Amino acid sequence: MAANARWSTLTLLLVASLSSGACDREPTPPPAPPVAPPPPAPAAVEIPVWTVDNIAELKPVPPPRVLVVPRPLPELPDYEVALKLLGDVVERHAGDPENAWAIAHGLLARGKDFRLTDGRLAVPRLFSAWAQPHTFKVLIYPVFPTHLGDSPVEPHSDLLLKNLQEAGVAPDDEQLWSGGTGKTSAADLYRATLLKTFLVPEKNQSSYDSPNDTPWSLQALAWWAPGPELRWVSENGTPMDLDDLTDFGVAVLHKESQFLFRKMQNGEKFDRAGEPLFSYTCGGAHLLQGVSYAVSRGYGSAKAREIVTAQVKLWFWRYPGELALYDDAVKNNRKYVLKLTVQRLKFLGHFLESMSRMGALGLYTPDDAQLELLEGAAQHLVLTVTSLKKLGAFEKLDKLKVEDHQLYLDLVGDSAHAVRGLELALGRGKLGG
Repeated sequence: MAANARWSTLTLLLVASLSSGACDREPTPPPAPPVAPPPPAPAAVEIPVWTVDNIAELKPVPPPRVLVVPRPLPELPDYEVALKLLGDVVERHAGDPENAWAIAHGLLARGKDFRLTDGRLAVPRLFSAWAQPHTFKVLIYPVFPTHLGDSPVEPHSDLLLKNLQEAGVAPDDEQLWSGGTGKTSAADLYRATLLKTFLVPEKNQSSYDSPNDTPWSLQALAWWAPGPELRWVSENGTPMDLDDLTDFGVAVLHKESQFLFRKMQNGEKFDRAGEPLFSYTCGGAHLLQGVSYAVSRGYGSAKAREIVTAQVKLWFWRYPGELALYDDAVKNNRKYVLKLTVQRLKFLGHFLESMSRMGALGLYTPDDAQLELLEGAAQHLVLTVTSLKKLGAFEKLDKLKVEDHQLYLDLVGDSAHAVRGLELALGRGKLGG
């Protein structure tokens, strides 16, 4: 009120001075300054919608940055011992020239120059042995089948594309392939992935088998997306938008995690009793990884990043409780000690991988307490590898391949993820972002 009253008084004084003859004639108003023409409106940027008719023009764009964790773990000699043992599993068994799924895990752990046990490079072998031709009108692009006979090739949609990208394969890397059309490229695989991908949740129609099938695809599409927005029309005519697909993944992650958030907020003990999240691959770790990668690249709604970063606190709360469950199970079920120890390896490797990825992507920076938990997880990983060695797991892998094939696959795949997770946590592993 005081300010308004003062402003009114000054106005009245000015009016009085002008009307009392202080000026004997009406002042000539100053000439108006020239009015600059308004700047031209920026040209509207047309966002391309990729269809089978223009998809050949799409140029996949690799991530512009190479990222590492903001706070690497201190080096310890024991880590080298564990990495050597796990690395031997990767070299000998993920390098199996007849197992595409295993080769994909070898690429994750060792990068694009990974060689198979017969000396051949892994990437050309994948395309020449398993890539199949798919016709989109007049275009023929490579796709990978879910299985070939009884052997898994790509049991999760776009697992191979995601791991090829993460291994450092460039879009224009040319490959001979089994389609009989000479050469193809990883870019063609990306174009095919767009055209075959569709999701209409309200109609329960999708190219995915289930929500559990989406995370690898989300990362793969975001990894080489040619711009900040990505829209396409699938081969069956469904309009798609990567923002919408990301939001769907975020919604699934949020919904399936609510029971854990309630336990954490209520101070309850962690458990896995019958909850749906644990039916997702590797306890939901891949769901978190795929969704968090797409969000970190800017896809999804404004709320998506907030929902995803809330997972960091949840996973650090989850870590000691879940680890204790495995320790109790090992003590009380000696008959299944090998299987339970492999599950312990799975959890620790994926925990280190997931939290390190989120740190590298800028979704959080570990505080001192979180860094201490990450160090503890790395040291527990070393202990788990030591236990597996004492149990003879690494020496009996060839036997397990015949007698317990699922346990064999778990040990091979989880060794690769443990290598990737530990190397990321130590600051050696890199991630495009």
